[in-house]
Amino acid sequence: MLTGVDVAVIVLYFVLMVGTGVFARRMIKGLEDYFVAGRHVPWWLAAVSHHVSGYSAFAFVGYASLAYRVGFNVWTVFALPCFLAMVLGAYLWAPRWVRLKVMTPVQYLEQRFNLLVHQVIAWSGIAVKFVDEGTKLYSLSKVIRACTGFSLNKTIIVCGAATILYLLLGGLWAELMSDFIQFVVQFSITLVLVPVVLRAVGGWSGLWNQPKSLPYTMFSSEFPLYRLIVYFVVITLSYNGGTWGLAQRFYSLGRAKEAKKAAMLSALLYLFYPLAIYIPVWAAPLVLTEVPDHEQAYILVAIKYLPLIAPGLLGLLISSMFAATMSMVDSDLNSLAAVFTKDIWQRTLRRRATEKELMAVGLLATAVFGIITVVCGLLTKRFGGAFQAMVVWYAAVLGPVAIPLLFGMLLKRTTWRGALGSWLGGFLTFVLMKYWGAEALWLHLTGSAPSEAMAWTLFTGAELAVAFAIFIVEGYLWKHTPEEQERIDALFEQLNPRAPIQPEAEPEESVPSDTETAEGGEK
Repeated sequence: MLTGVDVAVIVLYFVLMVGTGVFARRMIKGLEDYFVAGRHVPWWLAAVSHHVSGYSAFAFVGYASLAYRVGFNVWTVFALPCFLAMVLGAYLWAPRWVRLKVMTPVQYLEQRFNLLVHQVIAWSGIAVKFVDEGTKLYSLSKVIRACTGFSLNKTIIVCGAATILYLLLGGLWAELMSDFIQFVVQFSITLVLVPVVLRAVGGWSGLWNQPKSLPYTMFSSEFPLYRLIVYFVVITLSYNGGTWGLAQRFYSLGRAKEAKKAAMLSALLYLFYPLAIYIPVWAAPLVLTEVPDHEQAYILVAIKYLPLIAPGLLGLLISSMFAATMSMVDSDLNSLAAVFTKDIWQRTLRRRATEKELMAVGLLATAVFGIITVVCGLLTKRFGGAFQAMVVWYAAVLGPVAIPLLFGMLLKRTTWRGALGSWLGGFLTFVLMKYWGAEALWLHLTGSAPSEAMAWTLFTGAELAVAFAIFIVEGYLWKHTPEEQERIDALFEQLNPRAPIQPEAEPEESVPSDTETAEGGEK
């Protein structure tokens, strides 16, 4: 449990965070500063922030529970896919996000497709994201509960309120600064804890060669190769922009070359740093008498060893986890609020809204979305815990939103019909396969019910396959109108590495023709 020194450290850390938010507030002079940090973010800070924003307390709770069950396999589930996804993204998506010169990730979709696709992705993307946000608050609250005994639900509410207030204070700059501080703190604690834990179990070999050791394998029954392949596709979509807060780290940069460097540095951090997180979890069966709640494996090992190393380290670890989760949730709330403000409020409700009005709408949207996030955090336990909620729900339904968003900037052939069909076909396939098709298909093929791993692979893989197929094949069945082709050519010229980056332009007011309306939406 926490000592007086730990509590003092937590208080001092929070004072530091508030000071950081107040300092960042001085840098906010308008919407661009609040949502994209004026596009003046250094590439190394964007890389650290992207990396940290992919962790939160979920890495120490949700993935920790998996690590305790499957052993080394968690590295091939989390670290290796993130590394490969970001290497791919460094060449395909990170530079393009910069060249789009957008303030929100879905802003370019109107130019690429039409207003209907733009609005569908904006609304559904906001709705899908709340599942992910709730798991992060839930994970943080599990950590705090393990150290303090506080009520889980009350902790979720308090953590959510603190997260909302911090974001309202300093916008993206506040997130970036807190990301860097907590990365330094967390990295330092890890460098201290890992050697102590390894020494206690007899080194790396002793970690895996004792009777109670966890499996030292690349695959497991819970995550066999076929499931990992599907999961890698989900990770690629999420970490390269399907998770809007992570896309924000790239389009807040000034130059495409910097985005590529940021993506590569983030990739390297994902490859190696997770090993330091999960060594204490892998050691838990060897150094603890029992771990009844696998989601608490990491923090229980930390509680055992950090106070022996130095007083206050446990409080510092909890503070850094809180900051990591706060930053990740803030990052997503900031991007969600940006989408609502720019892509929904200004684009469809108040075309002539002033900057002052849009700023007020952005702040209000942040608060409202934060409250919804708290509610989702309270419901996470009903979904089976943090990891189950993230994998079964968020990972499974991300594809239909992310595919038009990410591949719309890569493939020119697909029209608005393919984007809309991909979105609709993906969601319908998910519902059909999850609640009937996956089990029925496997029963027909094998005569037995599918395992959890196989069921997830079937309904998520089928959803992704349908969404990708519709998006790609449609481009060979229909052609763009001359007006659409001209607009799309201009967009892809902007994405051309040899083209100069143009400043952001607001979409022009237009009156749809009868043909455009019949085709499915305004231009």
